[in-house]
Amino acid sequence: MAAARALALLAMLAPASAVLLRASNGTAHSAAAGVEVMHLTQRQFMEVKLGPFPTAAEACDYCFSSFTKEGVPPAGPVAPACVCMAYPEGGSDYNMFCATPVSAAGFVAEKGGCRCKARDMEAMGKTTCEKIS
Repeated sequence: MAAARALALLAMLAPASAVLLRASNGTAHSAAAGVEVMHLTQRQFMEVKLGPFPTAAEACDYCFSSFTKEGVPPAGPVAPACVCMAYPEGGSDYNMFCATPVSAAGFVAEKGGCRCKARDMEAMGKTTCEKIS
């Protein structure tokens, strides 16, 4: 009889002890706390140039096989839909540029760049770069 009482007492106290395990997470915010806004500010300007390449076509060929465009899963590709472009840098050398936004074409056009075209049949299947106007 005493064992049955002890078992009944434990059965009633067990759910109450589970409440002690429910501590709030310091990183989680409840909906009642309100909306939290994240403020992002630019810390520094970062620019990565890929080149120089002797010709625009070589810059384009590199772009078509680059990690950004092709990648290696699971980390890549970064932007498979990016458009390959090339622009002149300091004389006769070219830099590769691969971007998704349409505004990037304006950036490359301002630098006198071109849009890459792989396997251009009008050029006997060679890679060409068409001037952006």
